[in-house]
Amino acid sequence: MLTSLPTVAKMSRSSSVEWCMIPAVAKDEIDFLTHLTSELLRSCQRRERNNVDEARFPPSSLIRAIKGTVVAFRDELLRIVLEINGLARAYGFFEDQLSRDLFVKLLAYRILGHRHVRLPLNKPEYWKLRDSLGKYVETRNTIPEIPILGALDLCAIGGMRLHTHVFGVMNAFLLEQYRCQRANVGVRPGDVVIDAGGCWGDTTLYFARTAEQVFCFECMPSNISIIRENLDLNPAESAKIRIIQKALWSRSGEKLVFRDYGPASHRVADESGVEVETQTLDDLVSANSLRRVDLIKMDIEGAEPEALIGAEQTIRKYRPQLAISIYHDVKHFALIPNWIADLKLGYRLYLDHFTIHQEETILFACCDAPFEYKELTKAA
Repeated sequence: MLTSLPTVAKMSRSSSVEWCMIPAVAKDEIDFLTHLTSELLRSCQRRERNNVDEARFPPSSLIRAIKGTVVAFRDELLRIVLEINGLARAYGFFEDQLSRDLFVKLLAYRILGHRHVRLPLNKPEYWKLRDSLGKYVETRNTIPEIPILGALDLCAIGGMRLHTHVFGVMNAFLLEQYRCQRANVGVRPGDVVIDAGGCWGDTTLYFARTAEQVFCFECMPSNISIIRENLDLNPAESAKIRIIQKALWSRSGEKLVFRDYGPASHRVADESGVEVETQTLDDLVSANSLRRVDLIKMDIEGAEPEALIGAEQTIRKYRPQLAISIYHDVKHFALIPNWIADLKLGYRLYLDHFTIHQEETILFACCDAPFEYKELTKAA
């Protein structure tokens, strides 16, 4: 039994916090806590530069982010992270060291911020790719007044044209955010794909280039209107796509209220928003008599745990590949990997990350052999 690890001393000269004792842990948590402590000790002495993409975070918002990081640190964010149930267990489920290293690096970034932690994507190759994005823009500012990002451009890539932000081009089509090569997770010819959180349809169109059918869940009217424009621009792909104008959830037929905020639209507790009806993935599969589901992607602003509950029977029956966002709430770093592992279906878990900031952390999960497909093949 480990009662404590060495103190994390003088983590930053600018910080008023001098130390934080790590609580008593079980033996199987030693590796995780040692790894995290080592990363924090190394990182707190660094002073990172060129570690912010100002196209995403302009200087004014960056100042607010820095202040927020300092405040969060003084509020003992380290202790808060360590008190999340199941972090060490989730760490142990990952298949490869690359995933475990990234898991720890992302937690360190959450604790110390961009001034001390440089994420793996921030290399010269990233900035070279960023500098090349202009060549994909056909017409600028085709759709103005987009929350967070300002405006969308008409872009062309891979034979498709769509209204999106250049970050959408980069993440969906160039970095292939919902593909993990080392895990052999990604859309394949003939696949049936669930795109939960379609936003403007960029990932939906990316999937439709290869898939046989894509069900796109998007519940915000402003986003749906852009999806429809993008589908009209790409008739070959749009024939494979069905838009589901509901919120993916743990129960069907409920009414939830959302704040319409473009790519960051999310559920709110008050009634001053857009009322949306829910649907479970299990009910969608049943209503459409789907005989297979091959890939489930979720990026739904923190609703992923509820949506997974409503997809459990589909996951158990078809063993689809999973690409699930876990960055909206740091608690999801533990909650979602543990939930998938507790299904005991033989899923192998991998982690990847697709920005130089804390956004776009994707948990990938795959099984060696889908459960139903051999039977379906014999029946055919």
